[in-house]
Amino acid sequence: MSGFVLSTMRNPSPWGLYRMRDSIDLAPTYQREGGIWTPESRQLLIDTIINRFDVPKIYLHRFSKPIEKDGRTIEYAVIDGRQRLETLFSFIDGDFALPDDFVYVHDDAVKAASLTYSDLAREYPDLKTDFDSTHLDIVVIQTDDLELIEEMFSRLNEAMPLNAAEKRNALPGPLPAAVRSLTGMPFWKTRLPFSNRRYRHYDLAAKMLYIESRTAIPDTKKAYLDRFFVDNATGHDGDVSNFLGLASGTVNRMANVFVERDTLLRSVGMIVLYYHVFKRARELGKLDLITRPALAEFEDKRAENRHLAETSISEANYNLLEFDRLAQSLNDAIATRFRLSVIDEVAFQNELGFPAPEASEP
Repeated sequence: MSGFVLSTMRNPSPWGLYRMRDSIDLAPTYQREGGIWTPESRQLLIDTIINRFDVPKIYLHRFSKPIEKDGRTIEYAVIDGRQRLETLFSFIDGDFALPDDFVYVHDDAVKAASLTYSDLAREYPDLKTDFDSTHLDIVVIQTDDLELIEEMFSRLNEAMPLNAAEKRNALPGPLPAAVRSLTGMPFWKTRLPFSNRRYRHYDLAAKMLYIESRTAIPDTKKAYLDRFFVDNATGHDGDVSNFLGLASGTVNRMANVFVERDTLLRSVGMIVLYYHVFKRARELGKLDLITRPALAEFEDKRAENRHLAETSISEANYNLLEFDRLAQSLNDAIATRFRLSVIDEVAFQNELGFPAPEASEP
């Protein structure tokens, strides 16, 4: 592993950072998603700076040679502090104002509540100048070893509320790149009715790759997915490429069946089941069997069965009721196998060969 050099940035102020914003990559591959702070959190940071309270350190990776990205010359990538930098830039751009209950603790005569950055410049120019020139702690790491940077990101965020998908995205090895490649396909942006906020797409893609790595229908609980990523952190590029190829073909087929912002895909648990269905059909050479009308009719039968159970549970289809109940166990292999057998039975007359559900009806 190559070495690295730590230093502090010269003149690290909000205005100085704003002036160099185009040279900072706020979204390197290991980073968590941006824009997740609430309006209150963003206002609190600006309040903190104006009132001269302490702001946590920001860590930047400085490239030994600038790189080109999206038409910009990039000299730095943020390791820790993305939300803070986005908030600073957004405030200076006038995207939000100070909170309605803002109090300047150093002078009661200052009434800056609800003021924007440009309002400060007009009504309290000295306060705006103080904000612009506030000293911030910026640590700069210079190294060519990206794995070291990814390791630093993981360590710095260990006590932060990153979710499992965000942590996996920061790991070394070929799997995080495979997840990003898979979610770059049109299916994710055009067919799913929810965004990649907090890397929801990444979590689904990780499950798909993991499913492709197993011969039997697996548990997709967090512990197993995490182990999958750790085990593939070094080497196994060929295996991961194979998983990615299979998953990409399956996702592409799903994109051809589902429609834009498809309501059938609003449930993460159902998407995983659909993936299993398409995978099995792919393996059997029966992909033409899987159509949207067949899946939509299955959803209609579920809804009708729930309505029937409200008036006469003895007349309702027990397996369909169990299908709905087991939605609470969406990562459990046994529950998944049962639910797939129900889809196969009701929607495809058992043509996919999922084992029939055991007779557990009371």
